[in-house]
Amino acid sequence: MNSIRYKLLSLLCLSTVLIGSCVKKPLDQKPTGSYTTATYWRNQNDVIANVLGIYNILYTEDWVGHALYTYDDQSDDIYVAGDHSDFQAVGNLQADPSLQVIYYTWPFAYEQVARANNAIIYIPKVPVMDQAIRDRSMGEAYFLRAHAYFILSQIYGEVPLILENNVLTANYNVAKSTLDQVRTQVESDLLKAVSLLPETYDAADKGRVSKGTAEGLLSKLYLFEDNFSKAIQYGTAVTSDPNYALSANYTDNFTPGIQQTTSTELLFAVWNQNSEISGSLQSPMSIYFSPRPWQGWGFHHPTQNFVDEFEAGDPRKQATVLSVGDSIPYQTNLVTISGTDAVQMFAGKEGQSTGRMLPSMSTTGYYIRKYTAYMPNGDGNLNFDLKQPLLRTAEIYLIVAEAKIRASGAGAGDAEINAVRQRVGLPAITGAGMPQLIHEKRVELGGENVRWQDLLRWDKDQIINLDTIVGKPKKASPLPPYNGAVIIPARTFQRPKDYFMPIPQKIIDESKGVIKQNPNY
Repeated sequence: MNSIRYKLLSLLCLSTVLIGSCVKKPLDQKPTGSYTTATYWRNQNDVIANVLGIYNILYTEDWVGHALYTYDDQSDDIYVAGDHSDFQAVGNLQADPSLQVIYYTWPFAYEQVARANNAIIYIPKVPVMDQAIRDRSMGEAYFLRAHAYFILSQIYGEVPLILENNVLTANYNVAKSTLDQVRTQVESDLLKAVSLLPETYDAADKGRVSKGTAEGLLSKLYLFEDNFSKAIQYGTAVTSDPNYALSANYTDNFTPGIQQTTSTELLFAVWNQNSEISGSLQSPMSIYFSPRPWQGWGFHHPTQNFVDEFEAGDPRKQATVLSVGDSIPYQTNLVTISGTDAVQMFAGKEGQSTGRMLPSMSTTGYYIRKYTAYMPNGDGNLNFDLKQPLLRTAEIYLIVAEAKIRASGAGAGDAEINAVRQRVGLPAITGAGMPQLIHEKRVELGGENVRWQDLLRWDKDQIINLDTIVGKPKKASPLPPYNGAVIIPARTFQRPKDYFMPIPQKIIDESKGVIKQNPNY
């Protein structure tokens, strides 16, 4: 993007009238003007800057940048390590309205909504600007509002709808809308985005959402609604478009440099970029998912059950999972081998230093590898040029496959499943039903915050029984010193309570009771 990240920084500097964060001594500056939301939207440059400000929210640590992945820790794929008791409570299916992480999701989602609302209100009022940029900017705002509401509906179910009229009348304290009403609004926004967004961008604007991005999220929305024909229609619009083709190599989606130059599969991503001036505009995903001795904080650890899901010879296993004894290119941080580490491949090497992963570095013996990369200059620092995928074409293939299977029976989605399998060199399958689809989706999208929402959806439709999944303990590697230890005992899933998180108590209190708690909390 020219770059979207540089433009984002420009937006921050432009907004010194509000925050004064891009000058060394903001209080010493002479005021040059006074702006309000209504008076700031003066020209095309203002529109571009403010739309980029909506994307800005995606870098936030307690939103898409990290905390949102806590909800996937409820699945059988991930164990949440670290010292955050609220994360652990969610992972143990013991959420309550007072938890910090439950609250975090709410204000940042609504901040994204608020910025999108302003754009939708004021862009049409800008008197003179290029019509293509006006349309694109409106499409971006509609998409990003839809994205925020889609996530809110997944996490909480019923939530308040704050739209243009609420802004214009300053009526923000409103009751929850039904789940159907929220999804209808998401659908409406995405359909507008499809009609307004360009199919592709040039290199200067790469990273913005496209028509295919909106079609992909529409396909996902329709699958959540069991509207299989629409899921197939909009999903096929993506999978049949060469502009959104699967990347030649699976690892291209998670490799700095290649992501932005050759990958056509990243429909929607947090567009990180290394830069001396990029400041806080970098997603902290790499920090939270990378091993602590290797400059990370080491939170989300894959379980043995997840690792066992991969077929023999599936290269996605190595691309997804970092195991004891593995190393990563350009990783130069050395760790001393201890007595408890010196098992099998480290036997007799106590006291030596290594750049390979040691048993003491992980609770389960594994890390998610997709969000970990290091600087090629060998300084040992994490490479924040690694983009954070939020929606990939491969997921859309599997959405179409599921919709076809559920609409027409086993075998109907074979072409889409095999497109994903053959990309990684696995043999084609025939007559695939939901068990094969569920397997393929688990290994293709492992660690990408998809599994738990799929499990909830399939349980509601009685395709699976979540009791049998959460009723199995989460276990660590069979390798010593783990020895297949139980790290999370069997849990209990409570229907319908656990289909959604509680509404944060702080939000209910601030609404003075206008917003009601979800059932059973």
